[in-house]
Amino acid sequence: MTFSVDQFRSQIRQGIAQTSLWRVLLPSFKTGPFGGSPSSYALNVICKAANMPGRQMLTSERQYGMHREKVTYGFAQEDVSLTFYVLQDYGIKQYFDEWMGKQINYRGDGANEPAPTINYKKEYVRDVKIQQLKKDVIFDLSFNFQGPLGLELVGDIVTPDQIAYTCLLEDAFPTTMNAIEFSNEGGLAELNVQLSYTTWQGVQGFSLSSLTGGLIPSIPALQGLG
Repeated sequence: MTFSVDQFRSQIRQGIAQTSLWRVLLPSFKTGPFGGSPSSYALNVICKAANMPGRQMLTSERQYGMHREKVTYGFAQEDVSLTFYVLQDYGIKQYFDEWMGKQINYRGDGANEPAPTINYKKEYVRDVKIQQLKKDVIFDLSFNFQGPLGLELVGDIVTPDQIAYTCLLEDAFPTTMNAIEFSNEGGLAELNVQLSYTTWQGVQGFSLSSLTGGLIPSIPALQGLG
């Protein structure tokens, strides 16, 4: 296969997606007077690694006369793995302890239900988003607000044009929380969690150029003209 450098540049002028530009949007559980669990922004900041799931078509072979071919009868999808840095308040560990506790009431409720009880699925599933972000951003709208009563609000605003692709995990919930390893060699504490879900949907990113009919080209396109 042969092609010119100009042809290659024209095809990748939007830039190649980078695996270091992403974010995870997890649900918040309001359990305290000011919302006891970490915010979605805080969870995303301490998330060290994540994966966007794939999908496997399940097939079986059928014989058509002299010809044999595969046909699809279903699909399978893998769990999502998330790895977090563990801060000294162990807030991330408590967050997933609480989420898993919504699945099973480990201690029951006393005399009426002394044994652990299982809750309905609708009580513990939540939607989770994994997003690929673009390298060239148009706006930087991070904020840090010091509110009343000593409350500090921090976060960032990602504009739609900064999102290249969104993977929406429908009805997700944690099924595995791996052990936190200790050793005398030192190092940073990490927590790995596996999320299962009903299915996932892919949502293509939004661009200003498509909205304006090309009157406002995207920043990568402008850079490709240089």
